[in-house]
Amino acid sequence: MLETGAVAPSFTRPGVVGGEIRQLSLDETIDDSGVVLLAFYPADFSPMCTEELCSLRDIDLFSLQPNVRILGLSTDTAYSHRRFAREFDLGFPLVSDNDGTIAEAYDVLEETGLHGHRRIAQRAVFVLDPDRTVRYAWAADDSSEMPDLEAVRDAIEGVSDEETALGRYRVAFEWYLEGRTAYHEGYDAFETEDWLTAESAFETASESLTDALEAFDAARRYTESERVGAIAEDANERATTRRNAAKWFARAATHYSRGEVDQGEDYRNDAERQHDSLTAGDEPPTAEDIEALADIEGA
Repeated sequence: MLETGAVAPSFTRPGVVGGEIRQLSLDETIDDSGVVLLAFYPADFSPMCTEELCSLRDIDLFSLQPNVRILGLSTDTAYSHRRFAREFDLGFPLVSDNDGTIAEAYDVLEETGLHGHRRIAQRAVFVLDPDRTVRYAWAADDSSEMPDLEAVRDAIEGVSDEETALGRYRVAFEWYLEGRTAYHEGYDAFETEDWLTAESAFETASESLTDALEAFDAARRYTESERVGAIAEDANERATTRRNAAKWFARAATHYSRGEVDQGEDYRNDAERQHDSLTAGDEPPTAEDIEALADIEGA
């Protein structure tokens, strides 16, 4: 297995991105994202491989792209990858290492592996920094072993720096603005008893605000500045409050539209309490304000 501190070999191979087959390059992926996780696995549709890749799909750090990018790799064809990604809703690219040379370069190739199939990849994970240096390496000793997701998370956070924190805050703030706009649209429709419009707008707001609060929390974890961390934490709490209000307003609107007044009132009361609390405190500062603060502290 390629060890921590080694420079990861480059590769360009066919793969699947968003249901389309095209060439995938490790160098271009690192240039676009900065931190890359390579997840080698033996075969598409193998139950243990499905569990591994779906676990990586669901780990919250990887929802914060483009700062973290996963590439899944196996010796299956790109056509198999496309079916596999579609069936299990994998939102990250899968690379076809059809002759096993990538796995061989990373020293995770098994000449005789799963059910006697030749030249397949071991289950393995590598975290690469922007210089293609391996910052974390793991390979399974047997086919039932799974990667330690907490160790993977720690390794990725160890690669991250203040620039990553600012990038996360910038993304979070954009999602927050989108969520807040939809929230106000929903609230205006709710006040005029346009229940269907209100429900749709509040659901849209809830989705954007969920993305925002997760990204604000990532900015808090990445930053080394106590002040920036405190601001990101406050922003996370405000996004959470607004998200909760949006969810409960949406449910209230659903019940009102069905004529279920009592249920609607229950959700409305919960939502109004959250809504009223938003009048206290300030809105999150802009990403530019956060960047200026970080520059001052770093001076």
